[in-house]
Amino acid sequence: NTLVNEAHCKGKICELKGYFEDELKSVSEDGEIAEEITETYTSIIADIDTVIADLEGFLNKCDDGAVISDDPEVKRFLDIMKKESDGDTADDVPDGSDDFFSRMLRIMLVLNDNDMIEDVAGAGGGEPKKILRKNNTPVKDLLMSMPSDLFMGGDSQNNRRAHEIKTVINVVSGAEYHVTTPPDFSLAVNFDKLDRMVADYDIDAASYTKMKENIIAKNMVAKNILACIKNEEKTSLDEIYETVRSSSVEVSSGTDEFVFDLGREFIAEVLSEMKIMGIIKGKGNRFKA
Repeated sequence: NTLVNEAHCKGKICELKGYFEDELKSVSEDGEIAEEITETYTSIIADIDTVIADLEGFLNKCDDGAVISDDPEVKRFLDIMKKESDGDTADDVPDGSDDFFSRMLRIMLVLNDNDMIEDVAGAGGGEPKKILRKNNTPVKDLLMSMPSDLFMGGDSQNNRRAHEIKTVINVVSGAEYHVTTPPDFSLAVNFDKLDRMVADYDIDAASYTKMKENIIAKNMVAKNILACIKNEEKTSLDEIYETVRSSSVEVSSGTDEFVFDLGREFIAEVLSEMKIMGIIKGKGNRFKA
């Protein structure tokens, strides 16, 4: 089992737009690169304006409590999603769907980010329904996620902090074939010492960085487990799993955040490693610090 990190940036729509407007103003050099950066930021700002307009149009036509899965546009969007998930080829998807799909996808993602869609089981085992739950927040103040690689300017972290934009790192557990290391290596490694040890070896930089990211994330999981166990005399694996599997940790003074989506098997593995190292004690499926 391993951890997979996926990063995105999240903030109010108006602040995301403000960030790129500020970045655009800061482009001072001339030349081809500056021109490309200007075009990129201008395009992103235009895309955000499109999202705002699309959201306002959608929310104005739908009442609170509406079954939006019955809306013709949402039904068309869900149908395209189903065809793509079923592995249908581009020939099976109607022409002109790309722009429609991408715009509807952004609407649905923003609504989900703001807990404005409630999934309800269909009556009698029928198709599940999606219910719109409005929260009276102005569209420009709704939260939206964007790819983190768009936020790579030289002063990006300070600008993100000024606009209250977080980098959210989703840490998902999964299976991967790899060379294993002893438990104490994962939970007690010294990175300075490790860097010196591997300095003379031809190691792929991306793989090495990924390994270090996994170790950092695994340490966060271990700390979350300890915090959970210390609140109880003895804590069961099921209780630890329910608390830790979807936890989050803020870093960098609140500008960044790790969000965990962990499997039960992975948490059980970390508990076993912590037990071997003497960090926790356990008998059966119950543990204490």
